[in-house]
Amino acid sequence: MTGFFSDLVFVQLRLVDLVERRLRADGGPEVSSYLPLLAIGRLEATRVQDLASELGVSVGGASKAVDRLEQAGWVKRKPHPEDRRSATVSLTASGRRQLAKASTSVAAALDEGLSLPETKRSQLDGALTQLREGLGT
Repeated sequence: MTGFFSDLVFVQLRLVDLVERRLRADGGPEVSSYLPLLAIGRLEATRVQDLASELGVSVGGASKAVDRLEQAGWVKRKPHPEDRRSATVSLTASGRRQLAKASTSVAAALDEGLSLPETKRSQLDGALTQLREGLGT
């Protein structure tokens, strides 16, 4: 089982590096900005604490990520409609364009880096989803 762990870490590090290089070459954001953009795009009008849970980071870490994205003009905060102490975060038009462009770059990097037939990629995707759900937040 330790081989599984070391293989998983090795693959993760290589894929992050491959994606990071592709994003940089294509003028996109860093992976550390892409992942929150992706989650915000998927969750739409989410709270920072929900984003933190989705990303598996602390609320402080998610808040700093949102600060960076807001400063870049890719997300906006609005008062939460039901909780005056909270705000929602959503993509701006610029953020949606950045996410679409970056997602194309990420897909290209993964196509290049994952030399697996589609059936194997689908199985791997399913297995990773199960692992993520099993590990929880």
